[in-house]
Amino acid sequence: MDSVELDRLDSLEGWVAIKSDIFEEEETFKLGFIVQWNVIESKFAVTCHNRTLQRQKRKAEVSVGDPQMSWAGLFSVSDLKHIHQQFTCVADVLGGCFPDISGFEESNIWDLLFLNRRSCPEDDSERDFDAPCRKLEKYFSTAIDLCGRKIVLETLFTQDERDVEEYFENLQEFKKTTMQEEMSRAKSHLRQLLQSHRSADRMVALLRIYEAEDEAYRDLVAVATSFFQYLLQPFRDMRELACLYKIEILKSLEFEDLGPKRIAALEKEAEEWRMKAEDAAASIQDITVTYFAQTSKALAGMLKQMEEDKRRFGPAAWASAAPRLEKLRFLFAKETLQHMRATEMCLSRKKDTIKERLENLLRRDQNQRADSRSAFGDGRQQDTVDQLELQFYETQLELYDARFEILKNEEQLLVAQIETLRRQVKELKEEVVYYDVCEDQEELQSMIHTDLQQADSPIISQLRRRLQSLESKRGSICSRRAYLRNKKDQCIEAHEQKQLAGKQSSMLLSQHHQVHLKREKRKEEEQKRKQWVDQEREKTLSRLRSFRERRQGPYILKTPQSRKCPSEVSCVSQPMSIISLSPSTSPEEPPSIRPAPRRNKTPKKQQPKDIPVQIYSAPPPPSVPPPPPPPPPAMPPPSPPVRASPSSEDAPKPLCEKEEPPFPAKNMLKQNIGTMDEILASLQRGQIKLRKVPAVKSAEDPRSNLMSAIRQGVTLKKVVPAQEEVPSRGDNELERSIKAAMMRMKKVAADSDEEDRGAELFLPALYIRGRLLQCILQSGVIFF
Repeated sequence: MDSVELDRLDSLEGWVAIKSDIFEEEETFKLGFIVQWNVIESKFAVTCHNRTLQRQKRKAEVSVGDPQMSWAGLFSVSDLKHIHQQFTCVADVLGGCFPDISGFEESNIWDLLFLNRRSCPEDDSERDFDAPCRKLEKYFSTAIDLCGRKIVLETLFTQDERDVEEYFENLQEFKKTTMQEEMSRAKSHLRQLLQSHRSADRMVALLRIYEAEDEAYRDLVAVATSFFQYLLQPFRDMRELACLYKIEILKSLEFEDLGPKRIAALEKEAEEWRMKAEDAAASIQDITVTYFAQTSKALAGMLKQMEEDKRRFGPAAWASAAPRLEKLRFLFAKETLQHMRATEMCLSRKKDTIKERLENLLRRDQNQRADSRSAFGDGRQQDTVDQLELQFYETQLELYDARFEILKNEEQLLVAQIETLRRQVKELKEEVVYYDVCEDQEELQSMIHTDLQQADSPIISQLRRRLQSLESKRGSICSRRAYLRNKKDQCIEAHEQKQLAGKQSSMLLSQHHQVHLKREKRKEEEQKRKQWVDQEREKTLSRLRSFRERRQGPYILKTPQSRKCPSEVSCVSQPMSIISLSPSTSPEEPPSIRPAPRRNKTPKKQQPKDIPVQIYSAPPPPSVPPPPPPPPPAMPPPSPPVRASPSSEDAPKPLCEKEEPPFPAKNMLKQNIGTMDEILASLQRGQIKLRKVPAVKSAEDPRSNLMSAIRQGVTLKKVVPAQEEVPSRGDNELERSIKAAMMRMKKVAADSDEEDRGAELFLPALYIRGRLLQCILQSGVIFF
């Protein structure tokens, strides 16, 4: 039992992690304490004010719902002593700062038994309340400076029970943070070792640093592996769970008899789980890329420092460190190759996502082809297609760069192996062989002849064969690089053409927009001008009405046409009636547009009560000339003349609505209200005379015309029957553009993936490693 307890001494079971910054203050506040003695409660009343927040509130810098600004509480002497003990646990300096308040202690049973024990005066008037209170205020201010605002406030003014979890660290975040700190320490240790190379002036000291550096790199790899495995675990669990649910749903769809609604719901759920699995796999790939970026960066720093060390030492001294340099180059090329392969997988996923979006857009367009859509919607979708195509080109260029890096690192691996083999062959050739002493000359010649025949040992022959195979693989890498370079040039050309087309379309759009703005501005100006003309016309008409109402008398309101000669005035092109205000004439007098002369003699001179109104219209035209066209607005018939009695011949008659017809000119003015162009057009219509229209020929039978044309020898052309369903240009324009974009994208890619996979057959070992790495990345497992 004791051994079990000793084994579990480092167990964290039952322990909790407390936040290290739980009492740290992000902002500094100035607090003010006010302490007074409460005689009724026999306690100290302590009030605390946040002066900083109060000052900000007065300046309207704090809104409603901000932190509390004031606190208050009642404390007995024993409470304050207990609080002082808690403060001294945090800051020992406060031990001698607490004032003496024993005189304010409450009496107890010992005071009743020992009357001489009570030291405080019985009369409250004899006590000094002010000095202890000021000392307590100073004590609390000192406690704020030493212990912190949060500790003092939470100790004095205990608020509602808060969740204890806010003091504890989140175990997941705590573990993640701890691993990050551990990895940072391993990186800093490796960095310090790299910086210590300059201080090593001898090869022996440098070799010791190399050993410590290798150990630090292994520690960094171990820590980084555990950290990234911890990051990968939730996504692996989600991917596994999603795959299990998807398999169960597919089994239910295959073997169970379900209804259509249930089948649709299960298919939708399976699609959701598939998307979750894909998202988890994408996250795994991203995290893996980050891991290999970290390790390759560390190896790059080690390799760079070792190449600098090589320049400081001679070949003989560097011979002992040459194998480590070759090994380091090999490891660096291997890690960078894995990093670029993981990056290639991420870029391929991004490219497939763009293709899928284009296919979805094409499918949606085909589904909605029968629906009526606006040109604006089509134009917006066309812009989306162009943006997706540009994104595809950019992703393809990044993918080509990643593949170039892959080929570069593959070549570096081959070069490292080739240099190692050449060094081994050179060492074997330069190896010194010692022979026994030979006394016979013929035997010596035979031995030399045998050595010349067996100059190449089996080991050297094997190394040379491996060297030739590596050289052939290097040649295949060069051919693949040339092929990728040509494809990249094609992709760059297509990308530039698309960008140029986009710039041209944007320029045309801006020009069209400017023309549209000018047209809109011109329309606004015309509208303003029309409004101004209408307003001026309304003002003129209102002035005319006011003038007619104010100027009532025996005179005539003449129009400009009435000043002309009678022949011109009687023209039928007069658009409006002439309004005259005069005494009524005799019924025998014919209506005329000539102004009536004022009569000098009247039987009775009396002021007329009402002014008679008579509307004169143009006389009927003579019967000899052809009848002119009537004016556009229908004129009311002229009012019949009123026959006056002999007794009241000169007396004016009152204006009555029942006896007189309504004033026709008012309706005419309302009808003619409009723009000046409309007024001018109405005036021109009144001056245009009708002309004789030639009679339209009766429609004849087209078959008779056809037969007559055939008799005259006219050759007939064959008519191609039109198709019944002709797709409109608007419905197929987007589809054609999407298909053209997909064809261009396919041409740029041009099955490069399949050709690259075919070329990888020339590198069996590297190909197997690359495929294995892809499988590892897809599964989210990292091996070393």
